[in-house]
Amino acid sequence: MNTKSSNSAHGEIETAFKTILSFDNEQDQLELEAKLIMAKFLEKIQEIATQKGLKKKDLAQKIGTSASYITQLYRGHKLLNLMTLAKLQRALNIEFDVAIKGSNQIINPINEEISDAYLKPRYASDISGEFSKLPQR
Repeated sequence: MNTKSSNSAHGEIETAFKTILSFDNEQDQLELEAKLIMAKFLEKIQEIATQKGLKKKDLAQKIGTSASYITQLYRGHKLLNLMTLAKLQRALNIEFDVAIKGSNQIINPINEEISDAYLKPRYASDISGEFSKLPQR
């Protein structure tokens, strides 16, 4: 049996993956991207829960939901929302750190000392519906 693959086989596989992961409509592409972002959070949550000896049932109980909901999150049937993420953060006694890649600047406003400076203008902008500029450091 020949286990070496030819360059044409690699090309065919690459084309097949690109076809599978390309979408005709933007909504499907956005849903995939949302699930990929969610998977990054869930990977870390699962790692920490395992270290703490917590099962999905235990985690669900700590955040006031069902084990079924947690399973649906991990299977990608439901999207993780920010409220649930905050509950998981509290239940596991962890803090997520957010960073932005692909920019010249990394912005991380999740810092207790400066969070008010970032959040208050955001809440004020909810009334007008426009984004306010972030304060300069």
